Amino acid sequence: MAISAQQVRELREKTGLGMMTCKKALTEANGNMEQAIDNLRKQGQATASKRAGKSANEGRVTVILTDSDAIMFEINCETDFVARGDDFTALLNAVTPLIESNKPANLEAARALKSDSIGGISIEEKVVELMGKIGEKIAFRRYVYETFDPAKEKIFSYVHGGGKIGVLVKIASDSAEILSTGAAAELGKDCAMQIAASNPLAISRDDVPEEIVSKEKDIYFTQAKNSGKPEKVWEKIVDGKLNKYFKEITLYEQEFIKDTDKSVAQRIQEAEKSAGGSLKITWFKRFELGGEE
Repeated sequence: MAISAQQVRELREKTGLGMMTCKKALTEANGNMEQAIDNLRKQGQATASKRAGKSANEGRVTVILTDSDAIMFEINCETDFVARGDDFTALLNAVTPLIESNKPANLEAARALKSDSIGGISIEEKVVELMGKIGEKIAFRRYVYETFDPAKEKIFSYVHGGGKIGVLVKIASDSAEILSTGAAAELGKDCAMQIAASNPLAISRDDVPEEIVSKEKDIYFTQAKNSGKPEKVWEKIVDGKLNKYFKEITLYEQEFIKDTDKSVAQRIQEAEKSAGGSLKITWFKRFELGGEE
């Protein structure tokens, strides 16, 4: 099949490899971008893409946090000029209280919300109306609603760069008293900032989907096989690479950004000692403008 210049350019951006190498990889993968990256990694020519290829969308991520629930949503536009403009700001100022008061369960329900405050039309219709006015694509792209039990859970939030990245992280404990300590609050802030900066895929290695683990093992085995090293050390090579991978993509095993001599798990243990009880991360969500799920 014919490979377009756009496909080659996208693969170059994701891997940093040369044009001809990327074109050959795409041709061999019949244009399948993910398969091309996997093949290049097996050949040792590319590292993990780390969910690269994010679009350059602008806009804002907004967080709404109460004593028992949390909402985070993302509305995109094409340029930073529009994102900072009066019309886009007015849109956010109108839909945020509407979402906060209605607490829709999902993105579709949020888009369908109607109110006199936005002219008696739905949020989605308001977005389309604004698109027509400014001549730039706008999208109500992502939304999450999460509840928690204040007796044993608390959600902490962090918004970076004026809405470029938003994070929600839920921490559970044995009691509300432990969650109300300064140690727990500081941990919640640290973990939210950690997630914003390091973009983990899962909380722990047990939470990483098996298909992802199997895929990584297959890639590492092919790399070991092609390394020229004896077969008896291949398994050790795979295990070593897999452990390194888990340290990069699981929150508990990542290096703590404020002190790289310790892991996030060790930072949690320190907070537990100060708070006087258990503190466990049970859920998180991270939105980055234009980023992939």
